[in-house]
Amino acid sequence: MSQRSHDARHRARHQATSRPRRLLASVALPTSAAVALMFCATGAAVATSPKAQSSAFGQKAAGTRSPQPSAVQSAAMRARHIKEIELAESVASANEAKVVAHDLAVVRATAVARGVARKKLAAKAAEAKRAAEAHNWRLPITNPVVSSNYGYRWGRLHAGMDFAVSTGTALTSMSTGTVDFAGPQSGYGILVKIRYWDGTVSYYGHMSRISVNTGDKVEPGELVGDSGNTGHSTGPHLHLEIHPDGGDPVDPAPWLANRDIAP
Repeated sequence: MSQRSHDARHRARHQATSRPRRLLASVALPTSAAVALMFCATGAAVATSPKAQSSAFGQKAAGTRSPQPSAVQSAAMRARHIKEIELAESVASANEAKVVAHDLAVVRATAVARGVARKKLAAKAAEAKRAAEAHNWRLPITNPVVSSNYGYRWGRLHAGMDFAVSTGTALTSMSTGTVDFAGPQSGYGILVKIRYWDGTVSYYGHMSRISVNTGDKVEPGELVGDSGNTGHSTGPHLHLEIHPDGGDPVDPAPWLANRDIAP
């Protein structure tokens, strides 16, 4: 075999085997470029997708977030919070103290008002008692014994009631009043006239002694003198006359009975 034909065959095999390589090389290059382009496109899509933007914004926001307070700032905040609490408690305590003070003031005012009311009631009760006592009526003597009644005898009016008592028996005022007259007067002997709070005038006749003067104020049961036998008298006794409103005499018996002091 000639050398030309051997070289030709050898060259032909060489050429036949080298074409697929160029073909593969030409095919591999576009594939790598496509991969690069796909990667860039994918990266851009990822970079421009809403999820990526949100993640990036979140990372940026996290990166720009205010720094946490330091230990000194935290201590200052706690101290300020404690002061605020203490201030609130102080205000609450002050308000509570005001409420307590107000309640105490109300209690004291109520107690004072009640005390004043009690004093007024006591004063009214005392005044009523004094008035009742002042308006009380009583007989001028104790254990009286009637010896002669009101009426006519021997053609003349016996204008009073006689009580048989020994000379020197104490005679007292029948109620609150004023002495109108005290002294001797004709047939009455020594006489005492007393005008009482309701205008009634009593006559005590035939007395042996008097212990009051005209114009004196007397209380119920106050001593005005002693019984006796002076003037036109047949023996020691008290001659009692009753003159309503200072007018004419009336029978003492019903008058005394109306005041629950009948003998």
